[in-house]
Amino acid sequence: MANRRYNIPSLSSLVAFEAVARLQGFARAAEELNTSQPAISRHIRNLEIRYGVEFFDRDKNPIALTSKGSQFYAGVVQGFDALQNAVQDLKQVDNRVTLVCSHSVSHLLLMPRFGYLRNALGNEAELRVMTAEYNLVQAAVDSGGDIVFEYSATAPDTEHVVVCEEKVKPVGTPEMVRRAVSALSGECEAPPLLRLQKENYGWLDWIDWWDAHPEYADWPICGEFDSYVYMLEAAASGQGLGLGWLSFIDPYLARGDLVEMPVDWHSTSTKVYARLTRFGQRNPMAQKCLLLLKGSQLAD
Repeated sequence: MANRRYNIPSLSSLVAFEAVARLQGFARAAEELNTSQPAISRHIRNLEIRYGVEFFDRDKNPIALTSKGSQFYAGVVQGFDALQNAVQDLKQVDNRVTLVCSHSVSHLLLMPRFGYLRNALGNEAELRVMTAEYNLVQAAVDSGGDIVFEYSATAPDTEHVVVCEEKVKPVGTPEMVRRAVSALSGECEAPPLLRLQKENYGWLDWIDWWDAHPEYADWPICGEFDSYVYMLEAAASGQGLGLGWLSFIDPYLARGDLVEMPVDWHSTSTKVYARLTRFGQRNPMAQKCLLLLKGSQLAD
């Protein structure tokens, strides 16, 4: 790695080439770069001699890239963009915090509190949320996330906080909940139940609820969804009862879109944790953000 060398033109030549190609003219490139047209022409000619190709069709007005020139221009722009991003990262790395989580955590837990987190961190902080399917969250962490949200019955080994505990109960529109209460008394048919159809990676399901509340066991499953957010939206539109997770359903309860069944929460030892990654452990802003994610503060 120490012996690696790059056989590429000078940066000034590449900058001149990019400007001529983008502006379609040597004079316009010279004006933008605050130099002379002959200087720009020398840069371009030296590149063409070095590689034995012509980058521009000078007979056209305005000048146009040749096929080789177009190919080279695409690579130069890609390289400049990568370099610009690297420079931007150097400027922001100390103030940036990247949170990695599933779409449901992002939409239901973080977004309603995003303003609180931003204000508490200060205007100088850049707060980003990176979402992934739950089984792909770790791969997203490896790309540079500072804090990751995990669902587990055991606490992480690294520095962490508890965001919320697993507590569930049926929820639905006021009308659907009234129907469910009447059904428990034998006064009407049971309402339809809504569930997630994809693998839930250990999250509670209606089967778990039925084990604790066998009086619901013969209620029909009438809708399945591949997203918890979609399932809650279906419940809020009156399509059936869904299982509501404490903290996840707060926005729906606050708006009155959903109400709880008048029963106790069913709880387990499982919790949603936010933990520092190896990147977050070196980021003071991420450590500050971690404390703000603690469940009692998110509820404020």
